Amino acid sequence: MYLDHRITIKIARILDMVDMSALLLDQGGNVILPEGDQRVFSIPEELRQNPTMPFVYGAMTLIGTGEEQPVYVCLHGDSEDIKKCAVLCAELINLLLREDMSQTNREQAIRMMLRGEVEGSEFEALAAEHEIALQKSRCVLYFYFQDMEVEPAISLMNGTLEEGEDLITEVGHHSVAMLKSVGEEGGMEEVEEFAKAFESSFLTETGGTVFIGISDPRESLTDIPDAFEEARNAINVGRVYHPAKHVFIYRNLLLERFLSDVSPEMGMRYNACIFNRSTARLFNDEMVHTIETFFDNSLNLSETARKLYIHRNTLVYRLEKVQHAIGLDLRNFDDAVTFKMMLLLGKGGNARRFRL
Repeated sequence: MYLDHRITIKIARILDMVDMSALLLDQGGNVILPEGDQRVFSIPEELRQNPTMPFVYGAMTLIGTGEEQPVYVCLHGDSEDIKKCAVLCAELINLLLREDMSQTNREQAIRMMLRGEVEGSEFEALAAEHEIALQKSRCVLYFYFQDMEVEPAISLMNGTLEEGEDLITEVGHHSVAMLKSVGEEGGMEEVEEFAKAFESSFLTETGGTVFIGISDPRESLTDIPDAFEEARNAINVGRVYHPAKHVFIYRNLLLERFLSDVSPEMGMRYNACIFNRSTARLFNDEMVHTIETFFDNSLNLSETARKLYIHRNTLVYRLEKVQHAIGLDLRNFDDAVTFKMMLLLGKGGNARRFRL
């Protein structure tokens, strides 16, 4: 269950009134409140089975707010008074959540659909109530504003929306999701151009950074939760393997998604076949940048040399040094693919650092 700013502020007031250290956890054990706390707790299975009964775990008292999709209150201590306080906090928070759910506006409805919090007849009822067509070609764009919270970001985004076609909603303190219509003529190319134009405009206007993930299109609104996960995953994967980029298209990251499923231990073992102590001096930042630029320009020597502002013979000399050192001629397609996969496997060890 996602909690927007309004509800989070109200819950924070309740927890602040408790004269002890209090935490609010989501279903994965991530700390929601206080904001900025990056800890992750393990939710005991016994508590998941019976979330509304206080559960003492490691000198802490935990309780869920309800039977379905609960959030969890965590109070330090295990006395009877603390258990009673935990029950009271959970009941108050549950009342807030029920009131919020009973007054679902269009933005909240879109968020619930995207996150898969409703399904079946309830999904269709929400779509009908807010006049959102069930059958329409759409994709999801996930925007992560690294240095800005969503409220000012949404104000900037409103001017980019195609009225009556595009829908946006807050999905995190720094994240916004957009349901964007995909036209029959321009298709996904237009969506990509829109994302790149917005990223450029946002940088110019604010000096801030935005990462944008783009899902595959869907014809049915009921498939939108899958598209939402694709868009978010595009950023998670793209930032690992292409740190200089800011717009990531899910369908264009097939190799990177495959490599991200390789265990970090195996990835680093194969990466070390090329990148090790004996080759460290050769594969400095300049050489790696040269090779990546060569790959980005489809192994075209002349175009790569132009982009790097070096003579073509200088580029050839660098590539020959690589061939002499590791036996791979990067001008050869098969050798280039082998090298690129080993290079990307080394980056995969950082995957967990970029999870949204």
